[in-house]
Amino acid sequence: MIKRAADVLGVLERALTVIAAISLFAIMALVVADVFMRYVMNSPFSFTYDLIGLYLLAGVFFLTLSDTLRVHAHVGVDILLSRLPPAGRRLSEVVTALTGLFVFVLISKVGFERALENYQQHDVLAGAIPWPTWISAALVPFGCCVLVLRLALQLIGHGLSLVSGHDLYPLPPETGTGEANSFE
Repeated sequence: MIKRAADVLGVLERALTVIAAISLFAIMALVVADVFMRYVMNSPFSFTYDLIGLYLLAGVFFLTLSDTLRVHAHVGVDILLSRLPPAGRRLSEVVTALTGLFVFVLISKVGFERALENYQQHDVLAGAIPWPTWISAALVPFGCCVLVLRLALQLIGHGLSLVSGHDLYPLPPETGTGEANSFE
């Protein structure tokens, strides 16, 4: 059951990472086009800065949070982990998941309230184009909620592995040892 949940969540995370990669490519293309228009044609785009800053950068960051955790690419402090037995490492993962859940549930809640308020008030960015701000605000709780799902899965998986004594969920890799065993 844990493997199935990890597989389904992994598909969602990879899809969001593809969207983030497309957003990153759009940022690069827009910057190149804007520079060309500004310095060659002397007619820069009026929307580039707002579009990139409001939507695309938020998408690149928040849509990749969970997938980055899935592949163990976040910064980690693991000085003592290599000295711990597997049960100690699992306990460390449980504490980390609990802490992350607490923080990111709060961020999701506050982010959702902000996005909802922006939507209800028809809040727009003042500029050449009145960009609605609720869309970028909604990326925060959306990305954080997917991360909350990943953290909950890790908490359950490591907790059950710790209690049962069986490897029901893979431990993250130790520094310098390569990739961890994973369901993906």
